[in-house]
Amino acid sequence: MARPVWNGTISFGLVAIPIKLFHAVRRKNISFNQLDDRSMSRIRYQKVSASDGEVVPDEHIVKGYEVSKDRYVVVDPDELEPFLPSATKTIDLEEFVDLEEIDPVYFDSAYYVAPGSDPKPYALLAQAMEQAGKVAIGRFVMRNKQYTAAIRAEEGRLVMSTLAYADEVVDPDTIEELQGLDEIDVTKKELAMAESLVDSLTAAFEPEKYHDEYREQVRELIDKKAAGEEFTVPEESLEKPKVVDLMAALEASVAKAKEARCDTTKTRKKKSA
Repeated sequence: MARPVWNGTISFGLVAIPIKLFHAVRRKNISFNQLDDRSMSRIRYQKVSASDGEVVPDEHIVKGYEVSKDRYVVVDPDELEPFLPSATKTIDLEEFVDLEEIDPVYFDSAYYVAPGSDPKPYALLAQAMEQAGKVAIGRFVMRNKQYTAAIRAEEGRLVMSTLAYADEVVDPDTIEELQGLDEIDVTKKELAMAESLVDSLTAAFEPEKYHDEYREQVRELIDKKAAGEEFTVPEESLEKPKVVDLMAALEASVAKAKEARCDTTKTRKKKSA
């Protein structure tokens, strides 16, 4: 059973709704340990001084912020204490906005918001938000860090995403390669062909179709080696993509997409027959 990562209330106006937060996404990665190949024992890391390579005891380790090359300002934990946000157990809703107003680049970690002791006020808020088509923006504190979050309603449930702050989002104007794109000349024929390719590849989004192929292949390698089985490493393709005429590439891509769609349709008809 999933365990909540945070318990508290959603507060707006004079209304307080008890809720629990659960991770909506669990990242799956394969991590490796570094080993001594002579004894197969784990390699441990020590904190050493960059000046003499000597191990530094914990009592001599302090926090420092580099303000210029090799120049640090040391900050004591007691000096940071007054700035830590109060560990409240409330998500304070400040306003309701349209989802379309939030650029997807702002979305960060996702959580399912579940009702606490009394589900009725939760259900009421979820239904009201869903009918209004609005997203709630609020703030809360988790693990001594303050977050801004967006809460939206989906099929009677609430889903929350923490948001990046505006000064954390990179301004695209600072990326040289993104400048002047509106000045590139595109012909009507090229645009029509590109739109045809988009149309031929348009489908309903099915997230289960997509897999982390690298993780799956590494997992297979590990399982076979652990079982003492042989594993043949696939040869890496060294073929470089060919540079072809843009229109020719678009036309070939449209034809290939249509052919793939026909094959998919035939397969589905056979399965349903």
